[in-house]
Amino acid sequence: MRIESKLCHISENKSVVQVNGWLNDRNLGSALAEGPTVEEAEDKAISRLNKRINAVTKDEASINTNNEHKSITPMKIELPNSEKTKLPKRDKVENININHEPSDWSRELTAIDAEIERLKWSRDDEINYLEKTLGYNNRNKITNYTDIVKYLSLLKNTDIQNPLKVANGYLNTLIEESDIILRDLSWDHKQGREFLQKEFNVLTRKELSETQLVSFVEKLKLIRNQNLTH
Repeated sequence: MRIESKLCHISENKSVVQVNGWLNDRNLGSALAEGPTVEEAEDKAISRLNKRINAVTKDEASINTNNEHKSITPMKIELPNSEKTKLPKRDKVENININHEPSDWSRELTAIDAEIERLKWSRDDEINYLEKTLGYNNRNKITNYTDIVKYLSLLKNTDIQNPLKVANGYLNTLIEESDIILRDLSWDHKQGREFLQKEFNVLTRKELSETQLVSFVEKLKLIRNQNLTH
């Protein structure tokens, strides 16, 4: 089996690696894993892939065995009525929850690529949308399966052709909201700049990222609410 590895994310204390298994030209599957180093993440991903391949192999063997057994005519045994009444009754079938996080995210990642292509987004378009909706500035930094599924769902339910325009509109809304609160506080430009420099080490709101701008508005709201209670 040939193994191909792809580094999806790396930070100071976390690495995410995706591996694909090939047998000649046949793709045997893929797996994703994280670890403190690239080597450990790769080892975990390979281990997951091997387990998955072994499980599929066992399933295929079991199916073949069952098919062979089906060719044999089963013997029917009729129980006396007295014996039938002794059999336990099961009015309810126990439902077993088999929902769990898969080790292989390739299907979801491929679906995300298809949605990005459908929307005709550039890399910058996707980054702006992803940062606005989930707070990530790169898809490769998503290491939580729940966030991957959520991101895919968001993409499927949007027809936005220009996410940058939407993001800019959202930023303008935040700035307008901060203008209203600053007027409520009776702060002049000097007080606003001093607050920005103290809290975010910048002089203008245009220097703030979207996350910082949201935080700026929330801090102003808190100050306004405190003033109203006094």
